[in-house]
Parts: sequence; structure tokens; C-alpha cells
Amino acid sequence: MSKSVNKWGIPHLTGKEIRQSFIDFFRERGHTFVPSSPVVPHDDPTLLFINSGMNQFKSIFLGDNRLGLKRAVNSQKCLRVSGKHNDLDEVGRDTYHHTFFEMLGNWSFGDYYKKEAIRWSWELLTEVWKLPKDRLFATIYNDDDEAEAIWKNETDISHDRIMRFGEKSNFWEMGDVGPCGPCTEIHFDMGDLSTQAATFSDPVLGVNGTNARYIEIWNNVFMQYERLQNRDLKPLVAKHVDTGMGFERVLSIIQGTGSNYETDVFRPLIDRIADTTGVPYDQGSKGTPHRVIADHLRALAFAIADGATPGNEGRGYVLRRILRRASRFSQELNQKEPFIYKLLPTLVDVMGDAFPELAQRQDYIAQVIQAEEERFMRTLRDGLTRFAKIAAETRANNRSVIPGSEAFLLYDTYGFPVDLTGVLAEEQGLSLDQAGFAAAMEEQRERARSAAKFDASLAADEGWVVLLPQKDTKFVGYQELTTDAKVTRYRELGDDILICLDRSPFYAESGGQVGDTGWLKSDDLELRVTNTFKILEMHVHRCSLISGLLSPDKIKHVHAKVDQASRTATVRNHSATHLLHAALRKVLGPHVQQQGSRVAPEGLRFDFTQPRALTEEEQATVESLVNAEILANHGIAIAEKGLDEAKRDGAAALFGEKYGDRVRTIKMGEFSYELCGGTHAEATGQIGLFRIVSETSIAAGIRRIEAVTGLVALAQSRQQANTLNNLARSLKVKPEDIEHKVGELTERLRGYDKELKAIRLEQVNHRVDALIAQDAKSIGGTLFLVKKIDAAAFPRDTHQVLLDSLASKLGNGVAFLTQVEDGNLSLMAAVGAEARSKIKAGDLIKELSKLADGRGGGRPDKAQAGSKFPEKEPLVLAAAGDLITKLLG
Repeated sequence: MSKSVNKWGIPHLTGKEIRQSFIDFFRERGHTFVPSSPVVPHDDPTLLFINSGMNQFKSIFLGDNRLGLKRAVNSQKCLRVSGKHNDLDEVGRDTYHHTFFEMLGNWSFGDYYKKEAIRWSWELLTEVWKLPKDRLFATIYNDDDEAEAIWKNETDISHDRIMRFGEKSNFWEMGDVGPCGPCTEIHFDMGDLSTQAATFSDPVLGVNGTNARYIEIWNNVFMQYERLQNRDLKPLVAKHVDTGMGFERVLSIIQGTGSNYETDVFRPLIDRIADTTGVPYDQGSKGTPHRVIADHLRALAFAIADGATPGNEGRGYVLRRILRRASRFSQELNQKEPFIYKLLPTLVDVMGDAFPELAQRQDYIAQVIQAEEERFMRTLRDGLTRFAKIAAETRANNRSVIPGSEAFLLYDTYGFPVDLTGVLAEEQGLSLDQAGFAAAMEEQRERARSAAKFDASLAADEGWVVLLPQKDTKFVGYQELTTDAKVTRYRELGDDILICLDRSPFYAESGGQVGDTGWLKSDDLELRVTNTFKILEMHVHRCSLISGLLSPDKIKHVHAKVDQASRTATVRNHSATHLLHAALRKVLGPHVQQQGSRVAPEGLRFDFTQPRALTEEEQATVESLVNAEILANHGIAIAEKGLDEAKRDGAAALFGEKYGDRVRTIKMGEFSYELCGGTHAEATGQIGLFRIVSETSIAAGIRRIEAVTGLVALAQSRQQANTLNNLARSLKVKPEDIEHKVGELTERLRGYDKELKAIRLEQVNHRVDALIAQDAKSIGGTLFLVKKIDAAAFPRDTHQVLLDSLASKLGNGVAFLTQVEDGNLSLMAAVGAEARSKIKAGDLIKELSKLADGRGGGRPDKAQAGSKFPEKEPLVLAAAGDLITKLLG
């Protein structure tokens, strides 16, 4: 370790040394190192991204600790894009807030409690890392006398630096309901100690206030309660400790930078940005683009590496917003082409040792980011066009303020920050409804908060009729489709009834496989199971009541029966998915990685990494490989073994999935060998038949195959054969001659089309001659035609022919025509060769289309525009006459 010290007298450590020393410190105190879970929680649909270290331990806090974990330590990858101090639009404007960050954490699950947590926190900070004690503060919850006593008796912190705060600052909750408890935070003073005494306890400007000199670096949460729906607090059976330390923040303190962006996890990225763009980095506001791009690249790279992709919904939408914000700032650094993806090698150099997934997926991450940058640059151009229309509509309605809803549309859809919209508005002599924009923005934040919030109410006892205390379900559905079971709890939820059993043959939705359906029956009740899902280790059967009345004494025992036809169809599709994955890797290469799947009775959907569309030949090869394995009728070997043993044997772990120490392996001959907890056929021959239905793109670098198997595939084949035979009968040829016959008919139609166009051209030319003869006037020897034309005489599909004819026949003349059809206004201009020195069709259309809020353009000889305001036709015609007269002199 380096012996140099920073401006606060703290010995210098690198980011790698800090991360490792934290882990080693708690390992020496009996903690098990648990690797970071993926930042994308594939097994938790209630959470957009992992946003704290405790997420992967959520089930333990809610009562399920099957592995018997007592103490844990790790550095967790986190991504926050909403909530206090984590607003996306503020990241990069200060020195310490981020979208992606690391959370160093240590946990006690019913083991040690406040005394050890507080004492070890103080020991690590002051004795191992040597943070000066006169710069540290501890905050506690208002009535937590125990924590205050521990701080005073177990550490040598100055007693006037222990401060009490209310729920907002020092009481932590998982959600509206669920585990919660008081917390004690540790803050560091980064300011001038000579001015400290008057301010550190100020409720606004001091610790836990708005003064950025006091930085929270560590939070010890003491989970001792469960928050109920009625807001009451119920003591937990076991008390836990959940801590979190912001890695980047403590790094900035130990390295003495005063800014997270000056540390060795950020500065190499910022330097690379400056070198690449030629724009030097400035630690003030001028450096905001560098900070934003460095921060957002980290968020994008880790999220994409862990299986998320930019898109229009949920996680994908969040990533798209992050990337578009970074791309917009890259243009402030004079980058007009995709640029962010080029920074990825530097990020891998900085963080690849701790998180090897970055290096493993580097090429794929770069490909996704580059494609999204290109997409956004096209979108930004569209946004400028959209703004021009909004501004024109605002002026046309005699308003001077652009509505906040329109500014939000530009922000949300086109990536325009509100300040950019404000600048553009000012250039047009307009202002912006900032309050309206803020209201629309808050609505979106609330939607995001609701989408990301963990609903722990189903895991708590409250709201349920609890018949047995058991909080898990023994799944017997691998071997049995029927069983007798005891009901452990039930709950009425609207028209549905949720029922948990002590044992169940119903597969709970997981790993892309849909939940089983079927029936639950007792002597007095019959229920239809419409879905099965999991809450912790309980299988929850969503049911509708078929007959009987629900009551505790009539639902204690049930006979559970899975819908066999539905399960069998699902099994075919799930086993076929494994064969499809293996076939894709053989045909396309090892870069193919599963990105998601859905296995249901009616078919399968498989998403995978692939930069381009599959050719017809590749699709056919994949389909043939899968069907060859089905025809080989390999036995499907299912075994349970240790995770390390399975990997040594060559079993492929699906990317982003979380596995325990014991795993289930599925082997199909020598073709496919993967880890999987789903239900499968006994032999590949039971799949019957495999057919690819479609192959499409769902995001940059992500393709989707939809396919069917078994009887569904057979029915589809039969339907297509019937269609082919019916078509053959209609064309009076054999099925194998249809393609040739259709080719002949197509060529014949092309000939008819040419003849029809020639006839129509002749008709238009005759009508143009009549138009010029009847309606053209002369100004100083120049023909001048302004007229509204009839759609019956000149339908929309003849407008190009009409303009060609006018341009060739007018000579020294100009024509401006309008037409209303289907509620749309068409504007057309044509100028003869001799008149083009005085007037140009494109200029004429550009000027006159503004009056109708239209869009269009063209060349000097002919031009067109369209408008959705047909009522403005008289205004445009009148203006056209005046303008042409003026231009002709």
C-alpha cells in the first residue's frame, strides 16, 4: 500500500484496495463473501434494477433463510434512476450522485446486532482506513437510546457528534409494508474545520441537511419491525443488520479528491473522453458532459452485461433514457457520430478485475450502445422537426407559451432536456410552461416509483387467513400431477382467491416457464387454478371459484390436479427451447446468449444476442438441427448436483439467472446440457415436431424467435398445406407450380399497370391542357395559374404526373394548385423552364406551406407539401396569388 496521505491525513488507497480491504475486514469477523448479484433482477419482476445491497437477501429478511446464512459481506452493483438524490437529470451536475454505483455492505441475519455493527463500523473507518475522528458524525433515530449508548460506550466518538433525527432521515423501510427499523448513519465533513462548530448541527445546513460538505458514507439499518398495512409496527421474530456504504463516496474521501469523479474509478474514463473529443475536462459546470458520459457509460455497460437492453418499456425504457441523455451531452463535446461505445475498453481496464462480466461481454455491450446512439441521433433530428411544428402551432393559436405537456413529450420521446427546449423557444420569441413540465415530470416519477416498488404485503401474514404457520410449499410436480394437500393460507383478492398449499404439483411461474393451471377440489368446493406463482418459497395458486362457499373449515384439505394437456404442451416447448439454444450456438457461434424466454402451452419465445437477422438458410438449418435431435429420441437426463460440479461437467448456466449451491441439470444426448429448474419431457421424441414461426428484432443486438411444437406445429402445417392446396386449385396448377404461376401473373399485372399509367398520363395531359387554357392568366407575358383542383379529376396518385406535365408545358409560366381529400390539404407548385430564373417551385411551397402548418419541399421545377388543416386552403390560395404576383414583378 502507498504511504502517501491526502489533505485530510488519510493514507492513500486505490479503489481495488479499498474494495478488497472492506471484504477482508468482515471475512475476518466471520462473514461469508457473497458475490454481487446481477444489477438486473431476472428473478424479481417487482424491481426494475437492483438498487441496494440488500435486494438479493430480501427473502431472508422476510423469513426464508434456507441456506442458514448468518453473516454476509459483498460489494453489490446498484443502479438508481429515481428517488431522493438520484434524479437522472441531476447526475453529473454535482460531485457525488450517480446512476450506477457500488454498495459495500455487511449483514447479520438474526446473529449480531447493534453493538457489533456500530463498533466494527467505527473500527474500520478510523483504525483501518484512518479517517480522522474529528471529521466523523453519527446520526441515530429519535428514540433509539440503545444505539446512542453503544456509540458512547463502544467507540470514542465525541458525544456532541451523535445527533438524533426523525423517520425521514433515520428510519428505513423496505416498502409501504414489510421489514423496517431505525438506522444509524455515519457522515464525513469535507469542509473547513474552523467553520464547523456553528454549522454541523444546523437542521438545514448541517449534517442530514442540504450542505454538501457533510456527506453520508455509511448506513447501518437495524431491522427489528414489520410494517403492517394499517401502518402499525410488529416486532420481528429475529433482528437483522443491513448496512450499506457508498463505495465511490468513501473512495473520494480516502483519495482526498473531494469529488467522486476525481477518483481512480472515474478519472481514467474522463481523461479518455477529453482525449477523444479534444475538449479538456473542467471540474466546474463546463465538465458536466464529461461527468454525465462517464457515469452513464458505467450504468449502461453493467446493465447490458447483466442482460438488460434499451427499449420502450420498463428496464429497457430506463436504459434508453440514460443513453439518450449521455448522447445528448456528447454533442456538447462536438461529437456528431456515435462515440460513447468507444470508451468501453477504458471501463473494462478500470473495473474488469472486480466484475469480469464486463470483459466477457465487451463486444456485445459496445454493439448495443453504438446501435442505440445511431438510433438516437436520428430521433434527435425528428425532435427538432417536432419542435418546429409545436412552435408553429403555438403561434398560430395566438399563444406565446409552449405547453409543459409538449415540452415533456420532447423530453420523454425525443430526449430533449427541458433547458434545450427553453433555448429553442426563446430563439422563436416564445416561453415555456415550466410548471406544466414539472407536473408531467412528477407524474412520470410517480409511475416509475410505483413500478419499482416491492410489494411485500403478499409475503406478510396480514390479509391472509392463516390455517397453518408453514411458509413454504413442497413442489412434487416433477413426479406427480395430482396430490392431496393441506391449505396453509388463503386470501380473497377481488374476484380471485389466492391459495397456498403445504405440497403442490403445480409449477410456479419461473425461468420463463408459465405457471401451471388446473383444479383444486374438496368435498364442498371446486376451484379452477388459472395461474401459479411464487412468493418467497410459497407456491401461490390463483383460483376462481367454480362451486361451493369459501370458509376456513371447508378448505383445509384439497385434491390438487394439474391440467395435464396444458402441462404436456408446455413441457414440449420448454425442452425444445433448450435444443433451440444449442442449435443457434452451433449455427451462429458462441456469442449467442439467452436474453429471455417464455414457455407456454401454445408456443415458445426465445430472445438471444445476435447482431443481424438470420438468413432463410440459417433458419432452416436451425430448424433441421432441432428436428434431427427430436427424431433421435434422446433420453432427457435430469440430475441434481452441486453448482461447481455441474459447471465442471460442462453444463451451461443461463445468463443472468441466480443459482443456489445445488442445481438441476438437463441433458439431451450430447447436444444440449444446461442448468434448469423447469419441467421437461422424458425424451426428445416427445416434442414431436418443431417449427419456427418468426424471427424478428426486439432491440439493438437482440433477436427473437417464436416457434411451436407438437400438435400445435402439426395443426399449423396442416393449415398452411390447406391454404396451398386451395390456392393451387384456384390457379388451376399443381402446388409445386404455384410459384411459377404467380410469377407469370405478376409480370402480366406489371404490363397492365404500365398500360394503365400510359392511359392515365394521356388523360392528365388532356386535362392539363384544358386547365392552362381555361384558368391561366398572363402577367407581363408570364402565365400565372392559381387554382383549387377537384380530387375526382386529379386523384392523389396522379399528382406527380400532373406536376411533370405542368412543368413541361408552362414554358414561361407558374402554377400553384391546392386540393382537399380525406381531410388533408395538398399544396402543389410547378414552374416552366423559362420562368425558373424568377421563381422556383421549392421556394414557393416552402413559403406558402407555413401558412397551413404544413411540411414539404421540392425542386425548382416542381414541389409538394401536405397539411392537416384543410380549413386553411382559402388563406393559402389568396396568399399564393399575392406572392406569385410580387415575385413576377
